[in-house]
Amino acid sequence: MGEKVNLIEKFINDNKLDFSGSGSDLNGNCVILAGYACYLELTWDELCKGIWPDDMIQPAIYEELQRVFDYAQNHNYGEQWKDPNQHKVYVYPI
Repeated sequence: MGEKVNLIEKFINDNKLDFSGSGSDLNGNCVILAGYACYLELTWDELCKGIWPDDMIQPAIYEELQRVFDYAQNHNYGEQWKDPNQHKVYVYPI
């Protein structure tokens, strides 16, 4: 899990994802993060415990990210990250 969590943290930093917003700002960044996490085949627990250890995640972020992550998993959002064209939009290792 450690290597994948490091990739998630680097992805958040490299793409300047900010989870301090609300509404569509928060949703958009949660969708991006959830899709990339699905690409890495992380579970919900791995994602949350890896990034926000010891339940340090704010409730609004937790709820939105969980809702979006569940949807992303059920709708195969991880697949889009296999497309090399995604590198034109986001910074991440293939």
